[in-house]
Amino acid sequence: MTRSQVKMGMHCSRAYIEMPLIDITPHPEYSKFGVGNSLALIKLLRPVKSNYMVPICLPSLTEREKKRRNKFVFMVDYLSSVPRDFDSEKMAKKSLKMYTHKECRRHRMRSKLGSEGVTHVLCSSGCGIRPGAPIVSHAAEGTFQLIGIAAGGAPCSRRSMRRRLNKEPPLYIDVYPYVTWIINFISAHVLPRPYPEHFMLVEGGTSIGIHQQYLRTRRKQKEGWKARTYVSGDYCYKSLKKQRATAFFYSEKFEVNADPPAKLSIFMQVSAGVECTIVCARLLLPNRLVTPFIDGVGGYNITISFSTFWFPYTFYFSLGLNGKNTTERDFRNWISERKPGYW
Repeated sequence: MTRSQVKMGMHCSRAYIEMPLIDITPHPEYSKFGVGNSLALIKLLRPVKSNYMVPICLPSLTEREKKRRNKFVFMVDYLSSVPRDFDSEKMAKKSLKMYTHKECRRHRMRSKLGSEGVTHVLCSSGCGIRPGAPIVSHAAEGTFQLIGIAAGGAPCSRRSMRRRLNKEPPLYIDVYPYVTWIINFISAHVLPRPYPEHFMLVEGGTSIGIHQQYLRTRRKQKEGWKARTYVSGDYCYKSLKKQRATAFFYSEKFEVNADPPAKLSIFMQVSAGVECTIVCARLLLPNRLVTPFIDGVGGYNITISFSTFWFPYTFYFSLGLNGKNTTERDFRNWISERKPGYW
């Protein structure tokens, strides 16, 4: 504002915006146990336009590697320990020192707190961190990147050290492993076509005239339960490092509301195109009362089928797929099966 505007008694508009939301999408592998996968995407009613705020960037691999050498980041949060009215709230910036996954895991196990995973959780110095507070890095090119989201921490004590790990250090959700899921989900909702370009979720059963080799036999893959998630594919059982080398290209949640009680028979056929080989399929279910059938992992198309018991109100399930580029040999074998309108 100019001096004349101040003399006239004018005030700046509020630096915060209250925006209603229309949809919340949790991570398909979310569990109430532990910190990993404890994040969700919120869709606002309309785009945010502000003179005071700019969107924060997702973390890049370059900035993530840089933080292994220069470990200082800063956190932005409200000063008051108990949230009050927004008009009276004041925000502050606090510098923190990040620690590697191994250092965090070693320290928590030494304190008998549990490791909370190795690749999806960060920890830092400091104390009294409130859940949801972001930790931000200022990149050399000038952008601000979201490194992590606070999952909470122990309250401060008189002996808490600012630059050292406390007995129970604050935990953060590492955002970088979820970048692929975030981008794919947002792109799938913005673009008018499915994501990626050649992906198609087939609806209509077996009567739609799919090529006779659409469900051809693939090499037998490992499958089984992991908590409430039924997984199929050898890559689902490999190390996290090898799993991150694949692309988490598809995630969708399905929900059916029933009144009166009902039961369902689910049959899905999914094709990723001959350029993509589906290496891991994850099906999150409310319980383990039914064992789904997943066929075709290791190829470019899969079939999923299962039947539910009677449910009184709501039944939901989420499907997530990991893929990688098709090899030259498989591409030559599969290219003749391509049909316009399918892949």
